[in-house]
Amino acid sequence: MSPLLIAMTLLGCSDAGDQCREVRILPARYATVEACNAAAGDVLTRLAEAEAPVMAVHCAKVAGPVAPTLIASR
Repeated sequence: MSPLLIAMTLLGCSDAGDQCREVRILPARYATVEACNAAAGDVLTRLAEAEAPVMAVHCAKVAGPVAPTLIASR
């Protein structure tokens, strides 16, 4: 059985934090959702050149659905 990989997706959202769209899937892969979520804060800080008023990160299995789990406003 191959190991499960978790991808981090960067989302740009409206001012209300809803109506999010995928901005990019980051190249890093994580062994667990917890490890991905732990890295999310640093990623949002580093990628502050946001293309939207609110940026969100979602960590999920590579083929999983996308919904925001960690949100940052500028």
